[in-house]
Amino acid sequence: MRVVMSSSASQRERAAVAPREAASSPVVQIADAGLRATSLAQMCLRVWQGMDARWFQIVFLLSFLLVGTWARDFALRPAQVLLAVTVAAMTQAAWQWALDLPTKTQWGGYLSALVTSLGLSILVRAESDWVHPLLALLAISSKYLIRLGPPSCKSHVLNPANFAAFLAWAWMPGAWLSPAQWGSESLLALWFIALGGLVTQRIQRRDVSLAFLSAWGVLLVARLLWLGYTWDPGAAMWLQQINSGAVLLFAFFMVSDPMTTPQHPRARMAYAVLVALAAFFWQYVWYQPHGLIVMLFLCSWTVPLWNQAWPRPRFAWEGTAPFGNSPA
Repeated sequence: MRVVMSSSASQRERAAVAPREAASSPVVQIADAGLRATSLAQMCLRVWQGMDARWFQIVFLLSFLLVGTWARDFALRPAQVLLAVTVAAMTQAAWQWALDLPTKTQWGGYLSALVTSLGLSILVRAESDWVHPLLALLAISSKYLIRLGPPSCKSHVLNPANFAAFLAWAWMPGAWLSPAQWGSESLLALWFIALGGLVTQRIQRRDVSLAFLSAWGVLLVARLLWLGYTWDPGAAMWLQQINSGAVLLFAFFMVSDPMTTPQHPRARMAYAVLVALAAFFWQYVWYQPHGLIVMLFLCSWTVPLWNQAWPRPRFAWEGTAPFGNSPA
């Protein structure tokens, strides 16, 4: 009897130890770690997909501004940037609360204000500290004061950063634009293309950037051929012109603005080609400065006509209604 009881106890003990040994085996541990990693990756992917694309714009513009200030010696004082950011946020808040917009308690509008203030800080140089905050005030206010288009896609007409840059060039005393300050290094161009492509993909405007760059590149090739340049040094000159920081910044962060481009895919591609043609003639036929900035400002006034001819629902940032009145 004792032998039978002892045998039964041993069997129960071995049965209890077996699951613990299986759980501690390398294969089970690796499988468990893989499941946890997969779960974490899925959670990160959901967070990534739900992020507002303006966060990526801010990261890019801020890093570009910092690198330019330290490595490129941008003639820009910290006070000018801080004043521009502060005034842009205050102006955004004032308009949202004055108009009692549904988005007044949301942060989305302030992201747009930060994008605008960083963009104009990159583009504009000034002798005094008051120029940047004044431009920020006018740029943000333009979103609420200059609004046109059919009811389904009525929006602000002008890209705020482009409007600020145009004002600095055309009207603001003691202010100027410095489009050639970044050079055309390959690493900088790759940084532009990588982050710019990410942002335009998130806002579904990659077609605009590619259409503009394609048209601009073809026009530059035609100009070099017209001037009689051969492959060497023509190819190097073309790469320098198409890879400039000003062109890539314009292509990925200005002409592709989803709020101020036509809403229909084919219309906005045609619009991008129109901007490239107009800027090319302004800069290389009429020999006037800042063709991209000036022609985007002028062509922006045609966007309501494009939307009237080919109506589509207005683009909406994450967390905003497509047909809302918020110009964010």
